[in-house]
Amino acid sequence: MSFSISEFNAQINKRGLAQNNLFYVVVTLPNALLGLEEMIGSRELSFLCRSVDIPGMDVGTTPIKNQGFGIGEKRPVDFQFENLQTVFMVDGDFATLKFFHRWMQEVVNYDNSAGQLSEVKGRVPFEFGYRDDYAATVEVFLYSTHVGNKLYAYKFGKAWPVTVGSIQAAWENNAEVMTLPVSFTFSELKVDGAESGIVSEDNSRGNGLLTYISAINAWVQAIGQIRRPQNIQDLIHQVSNIRTITNAL
Repeated sequence: MSFSISEFNAQINKRGLAQNNLFYVVVTLPNALLGLEEMIGSRELSFLCRSVDIPGMDVGTTPIKNQGFGIGEKRPVDFQFENLQTVFMVDGDFATLKFFHRWMQEVVNYDNSAGQLSEVKGRVPFEFGYRDDYAATVEVFLYSTHVGNKLYAYKFGKAWPVTVGSIQAAWENNAEVMTLPVSFTFSELKVDGAESGIVSEDNSRGNGLLTYISAINAWVQAIGQIRRPQNIQDLIHQVSNIRTITNAL
């Protein structure tokens, strides 16, 4: 099939091409961290996000040789999320710095300026907090202006800053904006392109396990009730019950 410039242009014009400068980042804090919004609001923080590197998905594999020799075929054995990398511009009041430095302190109390026995919210220096208290939700929205202002959303759940990066200050950089790199780790990911899981009442895995446990329990109870039969009919009845329960296992 020969390459057609006109067909190529037609296909590109049909859907357009996404631009990497059309994005919006929203940080939703848990109730335990709502006090941080007194430093800088979530909406203001969104406008200060200068760039974001949306993480990829990494499937770990191991080579398998079905015949014991020859070329190995890779099989999935692990799955990892990469960190969410962001860069925030620092405002003139340094509220951005205060926000992330305080958030990091919720993760680990790194302040030991008052001694090793000093406490911040009941935690001594270098004591870690509980993840449920500092984990947030970070959403990244990608926009397209070509067809109906489409957007594509990423939702990173149980996210928290694993790295609040360094800042480079130099006299010759008088025309540059101060920026703060922040790296987030997260445990949950929802994207528009993926199907959402559902928990049904007739879940085969869950109900199968419960049914098996119930059958084991009934079998144990039946064994415990075995007694010396009084007659032939009683013997047949006990054997029939045990056989029925055993077949259900």
